[in-house]
Amino acid sequence: MKPPMAPEMRPPLPAPGRYCAPGMPDITIGPGPDVGIDLMDCRHATIPGGRVRAARCYGMGGAEVPYDVDLVVRSDGALEHDGTVYSRPCGAKR
Repeated sequence: MKPPMAPEMRPPLPAPGRYCAPGMPDITIGPGPDVGIDLMDCRHATIPGGRVRAARCYGMGGAEVPYDVDLVVRSDGALEHDGTVYSRPCGAKR
């Protein structure tokens, strides 16, 4: 088993809040370990090394599925997902 990374080596976690990109569904981080992404409500998600992972997410119509998708925190604090940059506060000019 690999030892855990030192805190200064770990990828940054996104700040809680709502992130937006024109014409795309919002990404919501928090409260706590909850993440809203791709129109999925993911409870108890983790965000290790540029990915969002959750054993159980709920989609439209109540579909329940596991989810594993890219989510990178950029150096400016914005999020990048599936080639799109999401910023906060929503409505901020980029």
